[in-house]
Amino acid sequence: MKLAGASLVLIACALIGFRVAQGYRDRPKALRKLLQALIELQGEVEYHATPIPAALRTVGTRLGGWCGGWLIDLATAQSRPTDAGELVLQGVSLAAATDGVLNDADAEPFVRLLRSIAVADRDHLQQPFLAARADLEEAIRAAQDEANQGARLWQYMGVLAGVFIVLLLL
Repeated sequence: MKLAGASLVLIACALIGFRVAQGYRDRPKALRKLLQALIELQGEVEYHATPIPAALRTVGTRLGGWCGGWLIDLATAQSRPTDAGELVLQGVSLAAATDGVLNDADAEPFVRLLRSIAVADRDHLQQPFLAARADLEEAIRAAQDEANQGARLWQYMGVLAGVFIVLLLL
């Protein structure tokens, strides 16, 4: 009976560690999905001359999943008439769309892009897209480095915490 309880504690702790490690591994993938959305949005805006809310809806529909839903929510927020564009984007949460894999600060390149596109003319659209793309690529690199270290650490921590608890119980 003691052995069965000890094995259950060890497995539970290990699974918690592996779940946290999976969160570290999912973050670079989610950021890559945002980068893909940015590249497709650039194509819609620059080559098809689609207005921003319509381009966000088109790309969101094409991508689907959490990213597509977030872009459609962003398009809906952009379409609403308001005096302050900054207040519109506060209601659209990236953390809620990704179930906590990404945080709202990860949406900052998109927010800056939408702010700068709103005042840019058609001839100068490429620069804000390049800046947002560079920011996202840097975030992907940082997330990948963090995932390489953090995922392994949490796997070991989960298993070692389980072993420690089992040793305390025996």
